[in-house]
Amino acid sequence: MMNLHNPYLSVAIWSEDHKKLAEWYRDTLGIPIRRYIPYPNDDCYDMDVGDTFFSIGAHDKVHGKSKDPYRMMVGFQIDSVSKLYEELKGKDITWIAKPFLAPTGEIWCMTLADPDGNLVQFFGQK
Repeated sequence: MMNLHNPYLSVAIWSEDHKKLAEWYRDTLGIPIRRYIPYPNDDCYDMDVGDTFFSIGAHDKVHGKSKDPYRMMVGFQIDSVSKLYEELKGKDITWIAKPFLAPTGEIWCMTLADPDGNLVQFFGQK
C-alpha cells in the first residue's frame, strides 16, 4: 500500500476551450488564476486553490461537454456552504443540488455544473 505522508493533490480538468472555462472558474466562482503554464504540446491555467494543483488545460482528445459528469466530481472544502450559495445564486449557474445537509448529518454540501458539464461540489459548515 502507498504511504501518503504528505499527499500532493493534483486535479486537472481538460477542455476544448480551456481559456473560457478557466475564466468561468475565475469570474463566476471567484477562484483566481495563479498562472498560465505553456507546455510544448498544450497549455493550462493553474488555479489558486491552496496547495492543490488545480488546473484547467487543453487536451486534443477532449471535445464538447462532459459525457458522464457524475463519474467524477471536483470537490472544494469551504467555510460556509450557505454563504457561498448566497454569493452565487444570482449568477448564471446550472444547479445540480442547492445546499443540503449530507446524510451523515455532519456536513453541508451543494453541487453545480461548470460550462463543460463537469460537476463541482462544495463541502463545509452551513
